[in-house]
Amino acid sequence: MRIAFFDIDGTLAIGTNVPTSAAAAIARMRASGDKVFICTGRARAYAEKNFGSYADGFVCCNGRLAFSGNQHLYEAPLAADQVADIVARLDALDAGYCFFEEWAAHYGGNPAYRHVAEDVLGLGVLGDGVDPESLRAYNFDVYFADVAQRERIAQALATTCLLNPHGPHPSADMTVLGVDKGDAVRNVAEALGVAIEDTYAFGDGINDLCMLRAAGHGVAMGNAMDEVKAVAEFVTSDIGDDGVARGLAHYGLA
Repeated sequence: MRIAFFDIDGTLAIGTNVPTSAAAAIARMRASGDKVFICTGRARAYAEKNFGSYADGFVCCNGRLAFSGNQHLYEAPLAADQVADIVARLDALDAGYCFFEEWAAHYGGNPAYRHVAEDVLGLGVLGDGVDPESLRAYNFDVYFADVAQRERIAQALATTCLLNPHGPHPSADMTVLGVDKGDAVRNVAEALGVAIEDTYAFGDGINDLCMLRAAGHGVAMGNAMDEVKAVAEFVTSDIGDDGVARGLAHYGLA
């Protein structure tokens, strides 16, 4: 058995739209007995709602929660002191933020960006307020007015987090240093008894670097950042030019 891990935004999908060629290739791979995992910075509810039909399992929150069906394969929630420190830094910058538990989301900070969180997450009504002591949070998103504020957020959290922008949208997901997508790839492979050389990771963004390095075979999308292409074993075509299908075909996976 082999496992392919796919980032969502810019790799598997544009928004929630998966190219027809990618969907067909993934279906062929799964039909052969291999496994597909989504590996994303997004929260569980968003990932399962929009991409559940494409995957055998999920890595969510940039590596801190991995599951297949109702079975948890790996989890590493944030400590209360980590959450408290992050909240203090974001409040000082008047940013918006949303922390994710497995099934719940909690908004805090500048209320002006709350609607952005709802639009991005598609979770409906979010809980208000972030209490570090009561949360079992796995990750968080940030919301901001412009690129300048985004850069201030990135700098303020640089010692603890890696910021991954959502394209032109005024939001970003964060990798809290210490656990990342690469850790999840290794832990999922171990949990399922799959050798690391039989794992494949597809990505395009800065938070995918660790995933491509950890997997037996790292694949960068043609539209990936240069840093991602530099560490990839293979660079496929753009997402809109059958990139996923071509990448799977290159390795004889579909």
